[in-house]
Amino acid sequence: MTFWRALTATYGGSLAFLVACPLLALVPVVFELLQHGIEVHIGMYDSLEAAQATEHHPLRMGFGMLKVASLVVPGYWIVRYLARRDPVFAARVEPTAVRLFAGFLIFELALAAIQLFLLPPSATVLLVSFIVGQIIGCLVAAWAVAAPLGDAAIGPRASAAIMVRQLPWTLAFLLAAMLPLMIPHYALGALAIVGPKPLLWPVLIADSLLVGWLAAVIIASIYFAAVRAAGKAGVAIAPSAHVTATPNDEPLAA
Repeated sequence: MTFWRALTATYGGSLAFLVACPLLALVPVVFELLQHGIEVHIGMYDSLEAAQATEHHPLRMGFGMLKVASLVVPGYWIVRYLARRDPVFAARVEPTAVRLFAGFLIFELALAAIQLFLLPPSATVLLVSFIVGQIIGCLVAAWAVAAPLGDAAIGPRASAAIMVRQLPWTLAFLLAAMLPLMIPHYALGALAIVGPKPLLWPVLIADSLLVGWLAAVIIASIYFAAVRAAGKAGVAIAPSAHVTATPNDEPLAA
């Protein structure tokens, strides 16, 4: 899979998920709206000075963990949808897949907790934390795909072994996939601070909807990057025998 084909598959797959599973797609949107409500409550959008002063407000930071969960949990549905293009399969609660995905979710929340609560909020630390976080995200991409499919053979260690040789490609790809939506996301955030106050909530609602699409794009990019890396490593990511299969089930990579 070429860089461009993976990119078009990512955006096409994300849009297909939004259309096929609209209620599931709203999960990150709702939590983004809740976060914006908290930010309005603490006065974050009153001025640029207020935004800087409240950036690390305890209420906002505390809600940050729920926000992270709202962006990770949809990975269960999105990966399953992309694997079979079946909304029923995507939403089905499979005990094996849920158990494995819970392990991945705990790992992601632990990383977020370190970044939010343990690291000093300096620009240098935040930059290094972002880079390290992106590298770790690349290395666990195969785990992120295998877990919701109930594939217990690919955990964090096996995922790193699959992804490490494709690390530069994956890192560049994941950044390229998210940038087209990250730029307007930050632009809307800036507009909410410095723009006309009557437009505040329309801007925040538009941003929340954009985050819903952004979450789907990020997860889809991880999916296609992992499938590509697994294929090059000669590894198949496939649903467990304990996961209900569809009639045409095949490994994602072989």
